[in-house]
Amino acid sequence: MTYKIIETCIGCTACTKRCPTEAITGTRNVIHQIDPDLCIDCGACAVVCPPEAILDELGDVGKTFPRREWPLAKVIDDNCIGSGCELCIAVCPFDALELDVSGERVGDFFGVTRVIERRCTGCRLCEQSCGWSAIYIDPPREMQKKRVWPDEIEVTEVAEPAAAAAE
Repeated sequence: MTYKIIETCIGCTACTKRCPTEAITGTRNVIHQIDPDLCIDCGACAVVCPPEAILDELGDVGKTFPRREWPLAKVIDDNCIGSGCELCIAVCPFDALELDVSGERVGDFFGVTRVIERRCTGCRLCEQSCGWSAIYIDPPREMQKKRVWPDEIEVTEVAEPAAAAAE
């Protein structure tokens, strides 16, 4: 199953601007559609959807995040082999990754991947392409689901500490 937009969509177009593959179409104030042939199940659309009207590939509702908390690629410098690979840089549809060669050379390899945050959509293509576990998306996919973030936490009863009950 691919990502799906449900009837609570308000047609704001935020998802169309964020989609790295242009899989989402629609006009303002009308429910949008996702082309399953173009959708790569990255979740970039769900994090910007104000009414939380996008279901992921498992049917879970995606959570909207404030811009400062949008998913972004993070690089583990010690794992990145830089010029020996560059798969993540090549696969990024937004040119959000670059090779930083300002550091020292290690053997035949030099540089590490750097993220240009203003361009990154958190689409996971870089994470999926890296065979060195040098790049990941934060927050992880499981934390981008609404069911992980309950609207209200009910506290029904607070238990007495054992020491206080013994008095």
